[in-house]
Amino acid sequence: MWRSTSIFIQISILFAIAFASFLAVSLFYVKVQPGIESIKQYNIIVAAIGKMRQYNASMEGIKSFLEEENFYEVPITEYMQERIAQEPAPHPGSFSVSVIQDGNDIFIALRTMDNFVVYQDPIAFNWSKYHMLTFMGALILVIIYITLMKRLMPLSHIKNEIAIMANENEIRPIVWGSKNQDEIGELVREFNHSVEKLKAVGEARTLFLRSIMHELKTPITKGRIVAEMVIDSKQKQRLCGVFEKLNSLIDEFAKIEQLASKNYMTKKIEIPLQEIVKEAMQMLLIDSNNNDNIVFLHHDDLVKVDFHLFTLCIKNLLDNGIKYSIDSKVIIESRAKDLVIKNKGEKLKLDVNEYFKPYFKDIKNPLSQGFGLGMYIVKTTLDTQNFELEYLYEDGYNMFIIKDCIVENFCRLDNALRD
Repeated sequence: MWRSTSIFIQISILFAIAFASFLAVSLFYVKVQPGIESIKQYNIIVAAIGKMRQYNASMEGIKSFLEEENFYEVPITEYMQERIAQEPAPHPGSFSVSVIQDGNDIFIALRTMDNFVVYQDPIAFNWSKYHMLTFMGALILVIIYITLMKRLMPLSHIKNEIAIMANENEIRPIVWGSKNQDEIGELVREFNHSVEKLKAVGEARTLFLRSIMHELKTPITKGRIVAEMVIDSKQKQRLCGVFEKLNSLIDEFAKIEQLASKNYMTKKIEIPLQEIVKEAMQMLLIDSNNNDNIVFLHHDDLVKVDFHLFTLCIKNLLDNGIKYSIDSKVIIESRAKDLVIKNKGEKLKLDVNEYFKPYFKDIKNPLSQGFGLGMYIVKTTLDTQNFELEYLYEDGYNMFIIKDCIVENFCRLDNALRD
């Protein structure tokens, strides 16, 4: 129970137990102990009277002693008569002394064979003293509880701040408790220090990546210009294709950097699926008019996606599908609102979530190539668009299913991939 319960609830429960225990002990002391002490005080008086009787003190002398101790005679009640009647009568010419308790009142009775008198202490027992002590103790406990909860309150604000950061995918310093000169303040300050370091590392990474991409753009552009000057058309086409591929990779890395730094603003539009596939094939340098690698079964589907991110996703799924299929073919089809990209091959050796990690290398697959970013890019681009990716293995096919991305299945369009 304690592991799953808030620390504030735990403290409240412990306080409630302590408070109830204190009240129980106080109630016992207030209700029982004062009565016991009163009886002890009266017993002392009775003992003193017993000493006087050993020296043959008369009943009148004892009455005088009681009056000196501020006792006074009180009327005899029916309850007193019943109590005295239960005790043995004294011998003729003698008297007895006894203590009678009636509720919170205690009396001393002097009885002869013929009659008896009852005395009571005129000073009532000071019950208010014990009530005041109980009240003060309870008040102190409440003050301690409130003070402790107030000191721990920054923990609740810190938890809420971290939860908001998680929902917003943003990390920032925490203000609550940062000025406290205690362990909570130290915790917040260490957290803020870590945030500053992480931000500095992130900014340095972003600057580094952008600098590299910027520096690579220049030689790629120059190489593209030089390639255009090659006389041999076949060689020229190959070189231009290489530089186009490099330029495409730079643009792809730029989008990945924007996604990683949460700086990319998605913009979903309705667009024919064949336009996405056509663009993805161009990024892969696949000629749509002379293509044996990609089988596109449904050309009339309409999707609502971010064009650039979804194209990047499809491009990587097609690239992986061609690389790791046993026949170098990928099939694109739709199932209701879901888009399916599948290839014939062996089932994934590991859990699919392992392949979504950046720089993942499957050591069990000898065909594994590249930097291990393909599936990471696929997952990241789909998460940014709030699409779910599902993996299935059916009838010898690896199937990657993008859920709920198709908005229409009957939009009739010309087959642009075959024009």
